[in-house]
Amino acid sequence: MEKKIAIRLEERNHVNRINEPVGLGIPLPQGAVQTIHDLALMDGKIPLSVQLEPLANWSDGSIRWIHASFSISLPPGSEKALTLSKLQAPSPTSAKPVFSRTSDGLLIQTSAGSVDLKSNSPTWQVNNTNGQGIPSTVALSDENGMPCTAKAETNWEVTRQGAVFVAAKLIGQWLRPNNDPLARFECELRIFLETGLIQIELTTHNPKRAQHSGGLWDLGDPGSIYFRELAVESTLPAKSQAHITAQATDETPTFFHLPEFNLYQDSSGGKNWQSRNHVDCNGEVTTKFCGYKLFESNALLEEGKRANPLISIDYDCGRLDVAVPNFWQNFPTSVRKEANTLTIGLFPRDAKKPFELQGGEQKTLRFMMAQGSENSIAAAAYTPLVPAITQESYEQTEAFPWFKATTQPSALDELIAEGLNGDSNFFAKREIIDEFGWRNFGDVFADHETLYQKEEEPPFISHYNNQYDPIYGFARQFALTGDQRWFQLMDDLARHVVDIDIYNTEEDRAEYNHGLFWHTDHYLDAYTATHRTFSRHNNTSSTPGQTGGGPAEEHCYSTGLLYHHYLTGNEKSRQAVLDLARWIVALHEGQGGFLEQMLALKKREVPALKKMIRGETASTHRYGFNRGTGNYLNTLLDAWVLDEKESWLQQAEAVIRKTIHPLDVIENRDLLDVENRWSYLVLLAALFRYLHLKRQIGSYDEQYDYTKEAVLRYTQWMLSNERPFMEEKSQLEFPNDTWVAQDVRKAMLMFQASELDHENAEQYRKQGQKWLKEHTETLKHSKERHFSRILIILMQNYGPQLPASPGLSVNNPAAPAQHHWTPPVLTWRLLFSRIGGRALRALVTFRPSREKSWLNTRLDRH
Repeated sequence: MEKKIAIRLEERNHVNRINEPVGLGIPLPQGAVQTIHDLALMDGKIPLSVQLEPLANWSDGSIRWIHASFSISLPPGSEKALTLSKLQAPSPTSAKPVFSRTSDGLLIQTSAGSVDLKSNSPTWQVNNTNGQGIPSTVALSDENGMPCTAKAETNWEVTRQGAVFVAAKLIGQWLRPNNDPLARFECELRIFLETGLIQIELTTHNPKRAQHSGGLWDLGDPGSIYFRELAVESTLPAKSQAHITAQATDETPTFFHLPEFNLYQDSSGGKNWQSRNHVDCNGEVTTKFCGYKLFESNALLEEGKRANPLISIDYDCGRLDVAVPNFWQNFPTSVRKEANTLTIGLFPRDAKKPFELQGGEQKTLRFMMAQGSENSIAAAAYTPLVPAITQESYEQTEAFPWFKATTQPSALDELIAEGLNGDSNFFAKREIIDEFGWRNFGDVFADHETLYQKEEEPPFISHYNNQYDPIYGFARQFALTGDQRWFQLMDDLARHVVDIDIYNTEEDRAEYNHGLFWHTDHYLDAYTATHRTFSRHNNTSSTPGQTGGGPAEEHCYSTGLLYHHYLTGNEKSRQAVLDLARWIVALHEGQGGFLEQMLALKKREVPALKKMIRGETASTHRYGFNRGTGNYLNTLLDAWVLDEKESWLQQAEAVIRKTIHPLDVIENRDLLDVENRWSYLVLLAALFRYLHLKRQIGSYDEQYDYTKEAVLRYTQWMLSNERPFMEEKSQLEFPNDTWVAQDVRKAMLMFQASELDHENAEQYRKQGQKWLKEHTETLKHSKERHFSRILIILMQNYGPQLPASPGLSVNNPAAPAQHHWTPPVLTWRLLFSRIGGRALRALVTFRPSREKSWLNTRLDRH
């Protein structure tokens, strides 16, 4: 690492930051850093205490991405520049242990005292330096208000430790009063050693499958669970006084001094707080009033729109501060004090009805507590610092493909900037259908679905569910601009997708488990299907002949979650990438079993057999030439760069071999059938990404040459045959400007091809520039340019139009080998080999229990 990496922090909220915890992911050049002990965080010439965690490695073993955690102090309105520097000699590694196992659990020492985690229980005690402690415990009550019992499956496990914080996790399940399991839980505490600040994160998970009869996923499904409250209860000293403000982010907040209180946020406080977005299984809106109310006993003291509360509890020997990030956004939420108990209602009992958690659904909620701390816990909770590194650092480390530090915004940049600064920016879109509340917050309102509605009609409740990977688009724009609003959009959406949009169960069919749900059905209301596409209230679908379904390969987007993990260190996003990869492999390849293999035989080999009997030529290709295979390939590549296992890469290359060939007869693909074939563009983009990743590690092997020749065969065809989608509107079911945005994909493919085909590079660049200019100009004057889908497509495909970075070679340093490829024609021998292999797998994996389960998950049995 020749140069230092500059880290910029800006205090924009006029708050005095004292030892505020911050973190960021930092990309590193290949071969530069072998161990975290080679690095130091510097404030000028002063080294800072920092906790470094490798997130991914290059193929040579050097660190590819690293996460840095540290504390920082900043005066109001100030800026600070830090540097991550490589040491001439590795730093010593002898750190003092800060935690110890005791007979009663786990004890973590901090400068403010200690934190005692109780064995086998979601219970902890915060002790001050005088030894006085405040115990806290997580409590869940079932739908009847009866208390449930937490049964831990493991003891507290220290998951991270270093100079800045210690993280510990407890996993278990909630048992009803009759000992039947109700839900699973995961409780993680992150304890900051210098300040004693504790970040608590609680995940409540329904591991059961939904029954989804008929492929419909409405609330009220037999697989749902219900509960009345999930809360954290802290027992305070006998004599304590609460100081509470509902608006801790105001310049001069109003504080109430109360022995008892209840602050309850019932709805978003927005103008559409009664939106149909908040219906229960009966279609009834669950919000009761606009915003929040603060009560003392039954007396109303204050009411308002959107609370960002700070609660300070004074007692004889100290003070306890509590804040809840996204308090109003994840409504309903509450904080109350009754006698000597402080209760943080993450799912509060004040809500109109019990909470329903759908099968395979989970929710992760957070809050902060600190005892006797000088730092501003409210600032860390509600307006946290977001450090940024320079564009040049991302470019020099090849952190994003086709990334170039730029200074002059282009027409494409100006269109994308509408997502932050336009009248219908991504934050403003949330207000239209009130995309708030614990199940909705973070998702993108699919406002393009309202295009064909009448002006007087209320907009469809329509959720986007990460189609075309806005998480990735937001991450890339944050890296390009350093604007923390892009980071906020990325973080909010990634957390939502992991909890709500992914089907978090092992109990359904393999082709659904851990898959990503489709966006809400086109031009239809979600009704009671929430974020799960198909509702019993719709007797039609945007797909002719289809009124139900589930997760599918054409809607799988994992790259944004990969970058969310890189930029934040979030472990749930990392796990989601790997879960999506395993799901999409199972969906395409199966898991074995007689019935499964016989069905696959019917769908794949039997049609080829019939074709060959008729004397027709059948292809060796097994995968569709569409976005489904493109998504499959992208997800395998994400798993490979994250997990470093060659099996992911080997599977990706096997998919390529069985999808595309250098000798393909392209005319047989019928790619100009726009409605049914347009998404081949997504597949070609995934193939270019594969070639890009192989070049990064210098792997110019036969598979690289095969893929390069094959993909360039198709881009050559595009030069002669492709035309704008909207040129013949009669071929489109819904001719709108989303097709113009999709045309931008073609331009980007031209730029990518120009890197690899030097003989035709100028022709590719000219065609790419022509298409890009035409399509961005059309969108610039379009009344639809602000729609979510258009902006997200533009962000997903951004980059190849920029000049290539000089550090990345696109040429094989050795003379390219001469290959003689065998045409992709299926022979009788190969067909019988496939049939035999499938039959053998069916017999070897046959188990009566597996066959029964396979049938039950497909026949609505349970």
